[in-house]
Amino acid sequence: MVYVYFAAEKGEIKGFVVKLLCEFEGEWHEVLRYDSGHDCPHKDILDIKGAVIRKIWYEYLDNSQALTMAITEIKGSYEFYKERYMKWLKRN
Repeated sequence: MVYVYFAAEKGEIKGFVVKLLCEFEGEWHEVLRYDSGHDCPHKDILDIKGAVIRKIWYEYLDNSQALTMAITEIKGSYEFYKERYMKWLKRN
């Protein structure tokens, strides 16, 4: 499941969150998150406890560009992120 939230004002994206949520054994896990927190668009890769294990900054994108990129990237790479996360779950 992909969760998308954004706030816009006069056609400008002021903030956003795009999350990839996957269900494993009856529990929902946040696998990946793009957002505009910290005043800069970025991607958070999360571990099985929900902690950020890697943060990738997109300071060269505005919020609108980053929102579009996030949705496109998750749609195109959903299976990769899901499979990688399943491997992490099996290790723990």
